[in-house]
Amino acid sequence: MMTEEVFEEMLRSKAGADPADLAVLLDLLAIGLTNGAWRNGCVENWHAEGRLSDGDMMRINSHTTHGVRQRLRGWAREHGVRSGTGEGLAALTIEDADALAFRLHRWLTNPARKLATGTTLGDLVKTDADLDDYIEHADQSLRGFVAQIEDKGVRFGLLYTAGHGALACPQWWGHPSWPARVDQFTAVLDRPGDHHWGPNVEYRERLPPEPPALQDRSALRATLLRAPWELDGATAEWITSAGIGYLRLPTDT
Repeated sequence: MMTEEVFEEMLRSKAGADPADLAVLLDLLAIGLTNGAWRNGCVENWHAEGRLSDGDMMRINSHTTHGVRQRLRGWAREHGVRSGTGEGLAALTIEDADALAFRLHRWLTNPARKLATGTTLGDLVKTDADLDDYIEHADQSLRGFVAQIEDKGVRFGLLYTAGHGALACPQWWGHPSWPARVDQFTAVLDRPGDHHWGPNVEYRERLPPEPPALQDRSALRATLLRAPWELDGATAEWITSAGIGYLRLPTDT
């Protein structure tokens, strides 16, 4: 049986997250909502078709997660929510969740929404049919989010989607493990013999020369932690090719 207690323990053990900490809960909720209502579906198909590179996906997905998180935080403030406990979320209703989903859907599907690559959603979709497909996908995903809340309560629905974010996207910006990932990545850049680069350092040798933005490791780390969507395209492409999403962290077993 899936219960709030099961999700709480999963967040603690698998993501090192305290589900009572509202900021952490909203971070993971933003990842889960973005992965479900944005990345998983048409966007991943466009990626596979070559409309979006791996670097584009890194910048757009992190920026979209940031936008969703901003709206979640605003929603929580509007309703006076200050903790992720049952008591802290007790005043929220299904109607409140439905209003949140509508707000997110309107923002995510707006053709004029500016993406981190400098283009708009309308530029990316190319055709009305593409846009309609994405609108339908986002609608179904967000309806599913609200349905969980309607079926089992607001906190259950939030924990469920946050749990999805925690387990499905541990390599994303906003995840509790992201700072450790960034530290590990900036460290291995200066360890050419690290196992991350594969046998005989073959993966590192296949990469092109480092872009200028990688030369200042401290500035690179700060950007990755704060706003990876602000990276230029060439740098984001190099970083994804270098396998930032595939790093083995010290906490991995």
